Amino acid sequence: MEDDAFPPRPGYHRYRHSQQIPSQQVFNQATAVARQAQLYDGKRMRKNIQRKTVDYNSTIIRHLEVWRNWQRDKRDYLAVQPDPNFVLNMHPSPLLSHNPSTSVAGKFIQTSINKHRFPIFCCRWTPEGRRLVTGSASGEFTLWNGLTFNFETISQCHEGAVRAMIWSHNDSWMVTADQSGYIKYWQSNMNNLQEFVAHKDNAVRDLSFSPTDTKLASCSDDKLIKIWDFATQVEEKRLEENLWDVKSIDWHPVKGLLASGSKDYMVKLWDPKTGK
Repeated sequence: MEDDAFPPRPGYHRYRHSQQIPSQQVFNQATAVARQAQLYDGKRMRKNIQRKTVDYNSTIIRHLEVWRNWQRDKRDYLAVQPDPNFVLNMHPSPLLSHNPSTSVAGKFIQTSINKHRFPIFCCRWTPEGRRLVTGSASGEFTLWNGLTFNFETISQCHEGAVRAMIWSHNDSWMVTADQSGYIKYWQSNMNNLQEFVAHKDNAVRDLSFSPTDTKLASCSDDKLIKIWDFATQVEEKRLEENLWDVKSIDWHPVKGLLASGSKDYMVKLWDPKTGK
C-alpha cells in the first residue's frame, strides 16, 4: 500500500543509471592517460626501482682527510665505538688490519640474477673495485656495477663455458680460459687481444701469474700443468707427473715455486725452471 501511495518519480531509474555511465567513462579515460604516461617514443618505460647501494667512497675520503691532516700512524688511530654516531670515523678495510672485527660483513645486501640464467663458474673484481666480472656456462661475460648490483653489459666472449679468470699483478690484463681449452687475453676495457689453444679439447681449470707477470701457468683435465711465456704464448715447460685431473694451481707471490692440487688427493710443489 505504501509503495502505491508514493510511486517513484518520473525518470528516477533513468537518472540513477545515467550517473553511473559517466563515472565509468572517467575511470577508463584516467586509465588510458596513465598508460600513455608509461610510453615514451612508442616504447613502454620501465618503472623506477630504488636499489640498495653500498658506497665505500665515504670511508676513503674520510681516510684521506684524517691522514693528510694529523694522523701519523696507528698511534693516532681513533677507535670506532659500537654506536651509529661513529660511522663517520670508519676507514677502508685494508687500513684496519689490526682490528679485523670492524670489517666483518654481517649484513645481507642484494641478490642479482643475470638476464640469461646459466651457472656462474668464476668471478673477479676489476682492479679499481667498482665492477664485477662474471663468467657463465654459456661463455658470456657479465659486467656488474659494484655499488648498485645491476648488470651493465653482457657479451659473448667464449664459445664454451668460462672456467677460469685471473687479473695480472699490474692490473693491466685479464686472462680467461674455457671448457674447450682456449685461453684469451683481455684489456681492462674488455677488448680481446689474443687467443690460443692451451689444452686441446680439455677444460682449463685454473690460471696463475708469476710474480713478474712474464709467465703464465695453466692446469687442465688432461693431467698437465703448462707454463707459458705471456708475451709470445709459447709453451716453455710441461709438468706431467700428475696421476689425475689437475684442478687448481697457484704461483708463489715472491719465489719461483708452484703449487697444484689434483683429483688424486695430492698437493704438489713444483720448480718452474726444472719442471720437477
